[in-house]
Amino acid sequence: GGATAGAAAAFDMGLAKTRLEGLAYGTVTSLMMSGALRLFSATPKKLMPVPDDSDLAKKVRFDHCLKIIFGLCMSISVALGLYTTTIFTIMSIYSKTALGMGLQSDYYKWFDACWTYRKWGFLSFLGTILTFNASWILSLILIYDDIRWLALPAIVVGLVGIYHYNSIVGLAGAIIYS
Repeated sequence: GGATAGAAAAFDMGLAKTRLEGLAYGTVTSLMMSGALRLFSATPKKLMPVPDDSDLAKKVRFDHCLKIIFGLCMSISVALGLYTTTIFTIMSIYSKTALGMGLQSDYYKWFDACWTYRKWGFLSFLGTILTFNASWILSLILIYDDIRWLALPAIVVGLVGIYHYNSIVGLAGAIIYS
């Protein structure tokens, strides 16, 4: 059903706009996915035969482990990114459709009813960030085989970032969602 005159009068377009802008995770995630796919194409992934020399065999096996972990991180990053992008795009489309049709009260009901999907979409967004960061570090290590220390700044910034992401989400949970 459509919105009543009272509901239409109480409708706050500024709040609706803010809620819709909060669905922008999909845009950020699609940009990360583009970077992830480019990173995937630029990173060596081929598993080489393990040589007979034991010292060289250890290095090759270690590289195999890094390549497999890289592949898993990329796979998870892109899958989570697709989920995030799709969820928030669909939510944005239906939200704008309801508002465009003048169904403000139905928009509120629908938006509130979708809180679980927004939560999973947000968790998926965080997973995309974490696995993309891991993929970036692994890519640096795999590309710069002889000078792997070049990955150290990315590792440090990545670890600090994880700490900060966790702190921000924790503060939001304690202050906004308590």
